[in-house]
Amino acid sequence: MPLDTVSSIIVRGALQDVSIAYRNGDYVSDMAFPIIDGLSRKTKVAKYAKGQWFRDLAEVRAPGTAARVADMKVSSVNLDPIQYATATQVTDEELEESKKTGNIPIQPEIDAQEFMADILDLSREARTAAVVHAASWSGEAAGGVDAEGGWGHATAASDTFLADIKTATDTIKANTGKLPNTLLLSYPAWSALKIAPALLALMYPTSLAAGSLVQVSSLEALIGMKVIVGGAITNSLGENAADDAFAPVYTWGTSGSDRKGIGFVYYRPERPGLKVVSAGYQYRVKQAGGSGRLLTSWRDDARHATMYDAIEEVDIAAVCLDAGFLFKDTATT
Repeated sequence: MPLDTVSSIIVRGALQDVSIAYRNGDYVSDMAFPIIDGLSRKTKVAKYAKGQWFRDLAEVRAPGTAARVADMKVSSVNLDPIQYATATQVTDEELEESKKTGNIPIQPEIDAQEFMADILDLSREARTAAVVHAASWSGEAAGGVDAEGGWGHATAASDTFLADIKTATDTIKANTGKLPNTLLLSYPAWSALKIAPALLALMYPTSLAAGSLVQVSSLEALIGMKVIVGGAITNSLGENAADDAFAPVYTWGTSGSDRKGIGFVYYRPERPGLKVVSAGYQYRVKQAGGSGRLLTSWRDDARHATMYDAIEEVDIAAVCLDAGFLFKDTATT
């Protein structure tokens, strides 16, 4: 094999309009529970007692007598926003290198802010999922009712998805007067449902064409609810020297069973308001400047770097337990 000559050496330049980054494609926390912005740290939420609103309290009144008094009881719930923060740095060397023509096309200052925003987004996703798993929805045990792997079963006759949705719908309607309008699925649950023989038979009764799969839109039309798929993953391993430790788990699952699938049926209002039922809320404190998050930066001469810090104060709470119904182990047991 001949040796390379100077004339055969290729000088490689950095591609300026392409780079590679692994990151979650979407987060659904904002869609799962509505955010109420602009609160103080001492906010209370009024909560009306449910029972009186569903009692038949009107009675026949004889002439000259007073009507029976119906008491409307109101309590309050304290909010407890917790501050979550993250920080990163941009060194002088990184910033200087990024400005050189033909160098690797990174924007350290913008990248730092996007990185911190993503960290806060993933944290809120994980905390919202934890709230869903920890609550005893509709009087059932925390963690949800075991669906025993019946959603998307390979044998159509053994598929329990539609029957379970009916059970949850009937339970929530009976307990709240509201029909649930949202189904949140972890990705493993959705992965099984989109190829479910029982659902495909309903949606394609005559024949299956190439690419015939259950779509989110068709599932929404079938069950009459908005469908949200939580597909975010979390790296369960900490940093190592090579920074290559990676063990993905589905954020909307639980430790050790994140791939078994969950399905959360619940009522979510179009917007927060007075006398409105909602399975959960996210209460966010207003930061300086009026936004929900606060970004600060400062010079650290000892590090020869600019430091960036981002904070968010949010209380994620299950507020109407009877407005939700959780299933676990939907895809497999």
